[in-house]
Amino acid sequence: MAGPSATTRAPTRGRRDPRGELRRAELLEAAIHLIGAHGLDGVTHRAVAAEAGVPAASTSYYFRSKDELIDEALHTLATREIERLRERRDALGAGAADLETLAQALSAWIEEQLTPEGRVAMLAQYQLQLEAARRPEARAILAAWKDGTDDLAETAMRSLGAADVETAAILLICAIDGLRLRLMASGHEPLRGAELRAVLHALLVGLVERR
Repeated sequence: MAGPSATTRAPTRGRRDPRGELRRAELLEAAIHLIGAHGLDGVTHRAVAAEAGVPAASTSYYFRSKDELIDEALHTLATREIERLRERRDALGAGAADLETLAQALSAWIEEQLTPEGRVAMLAQYQLQLEAARRPEARAILAAWKDGTDDLAETAMRSLGAADVETAAILLICAIDGLRLRLMASGHEPLRGAELRAVLHALLVGLVERR
C-alpha cells in the first residue's frame, strides 16, 4: 500500500482553519456529486458553489481553476476508497475466507454501489480516472489507488488458495470492474441478489482452480 505521502497533501488556497477546511470539504463533495451526476462538463465554479449551497465566489476562493478542483476531488475520492480498501484487506487477512463468504461480500459491495447514492459515487470514480488518464499530474493518487486494489485482490486470492495469486488478482479486478460497468449501464439487469452471488461464486471458483 502507498504511504501517507501518496494520499495526503496540503490545501493550496483558502482558509486553513477548521471552518475553512469544512467549506473546502463541502465544495469537494459537491464537485464529486456533479461529476457523478453530469460528468466533468458539469463542473464549473458556479455550479459547484450552487450544489454546495454556498456563495458563488466560494469555489474560486479555494480553487484557482477547474483542473485544480477536479484534481482535489480525485484526491478526496481516491483517499476515501484507499482507506476502505485497507479495511477490507485487513478484514480478509484476519482469517481464511471461503468461496461463499467472499462471493457474498463482493455481491453486497457491488449492490451497494448500484444504489442511487452509490451509483453517483461510482460514476464519479470512472470520470475522474478518465481525467487522470488525460492529465499526468492527476495520476499519482491513482497509483496508490491501484496498489490498494491490487493488495486487496491478492489477499482475497491468497486466502482462497489460488495457485497463481498475482494473475488471479488481476483477473478478479478486471472481471469485477467490467461487471460493475455492465450492471450500471443496464440498470442492474439481469443480475441481482442470488443470481449475482452465483456469478461471483463461479468467477472465484474459476480463478482459484486456474492452473
